[in-house]
Amino acid sequence: MDNNVDLVIIGAGPAGLSAACTARACGLDVTVIDEQACPGGQLFRNIERPSTSHIGDSKERATGLELVEKFRKCGAKYYSDTTVWGVERHRVFCTIKGKAETLSATNILVACGAMERPVPFPGWTLPGVMGVGGADILLRDIGKLSSGVTEVVLAGNGPLMLLAACHLIDSGIRISAILDTGDWIQRFKAVALMPGGIMDLPYVKKGIGMLLRIFKENVPIYRNVEKIRAVGTDCVSNVEFFVKGQKKEIATTCILRHEGVIPRTHILGSLKTKLIWDNVQRYWYPETNIFGMTSIPGIYVSGDAAYVHGGDASIFKGHLVGLGVSRHLGVLSDAEFTYKSKGDSKRLKTLYAARAFLRYVFAPNPQVYNIPDETIVCRCENTTAGEIRKAIREKFMNADEVKRMTRCGMGQCQGRMCGTVLSELVLEACGLDDPAKGRLKVQQPFRPVTLENYCSLHASHN
Repeated sequence: MDNNVDLVIIGAGPAGLSAACTARACGLDVTVIDEQACPGGQLFRNIERPSTSHIGDSKERATGLELVEKFRKCGAKYYSDTTVWGVERHRVFCTIKGKAETLSATNILVACGAMERPVPFPGWTLPGVMGVGGADILLRDIGKLSSGVTEVVLAGNGPLMLLAACHLIDSGIRISAILDTGDWIQRFKAVALMPGGIMDLPYVKKGIGMLLRIFKENVPIYRNVEKIRAVGTDCVSNVEFFVKGQKKEIATTCILRHEGVIPRTHILGSLKTKLIWDNVQRYWYPETNIFGMTSIPGIYVSGDAAYVHGGDASIFKGHLVGLGVSRHLGVLSDAEFTYKSKGDSKRLKTLYAARAFLRYVFAPNPQVYNIPDETIVCRCENTTAGEIRKAIREKFMNADEVKRMTRCGMGQCQGRMCGTVLSELVLEACGLDDPAKGRLKVQQPFRPVTLENYCSLHASHN
């Protein structure tokens, strides 16, 4: 499977599907690959299955169904259950249904979306502790959480907190409490940007509606929460936390933690595309123009993988990338390109102004990384925060040096689960003066691949 196409898209979420439909409408030969069994990404997960229709917003569901149906009819090649573990400028190395394959393309679009920001805390490895995003996936997949879970405690800060809370309520699961860890200094800064937020009234109304839904359920909300700890022997039995120096405790068998979302930059980092540091949201994102072109010719990025603006913005972003690639290949004239991109460019500028407000409202609180030394940071290598701090004290002063010393980030996840925490601990030791010191260098393969598949693939090219 080494046929050259005009565009290979990695990711079948809102951005990838939108880009595929647009590129196909312009006459390009397009291939879309995705890890999931069906298209839609996390936002429109299992959108074609009626069994989960009671979860989520009906208007959002209708938008997702329309996009997936349009994609199904557009004529793009589509490979589900596909794991991408290597990317070069014009080739994608992946495993499709257990078999290693190479896809060649003139252009590659990375539309793999965003991921939850991992934040370890004491007890986070106990059964019963999950990320809010993971819990929401379960709700969309099977309509419930783990067997026997009827109540949860939500902890953290971020837009998914509200959405997941409403989905939990829809599923009949009681929320015992919400522990808000938000940074109130950044939230006060957001006040000046509030007029921009009002520019996207439907989004504001949706947010207010979710808040009212939570208030209607009389869910206790604790503000300025610090030092969260999951307590239990074989599984979670309690959650401990502090509010204004006072210790509190709630009995629970399930803790859902969320501290915002960050772009997936593993692929882009391994290709050495230029990345930019956002000091408010505290994550790296690729430098692109509005049409998704990165610093490497032929490599594009779209959706939340470019910057986290949400699903509606991702659809517009994907459309613009599809047009941008078509113009780059000479399929569209400059006049056609300008005409077809004008509407979405204008919509995105409005959305960006609105999201600038939320950028501060949901800014991560640096205090969440003040974790005890005994807390495991890297699950793959069982590396603790204390071991990382010890390496830093011994003058290993950047993330890669600490990685080599402690093996933090050397496991199968390649730093996806521990890399941000390692970065924050290194930056804290360096006085937060140089974010580049905290960035891990990503090596390929960035996903597990069997030696048999790897060797057979490379033997076929010799």
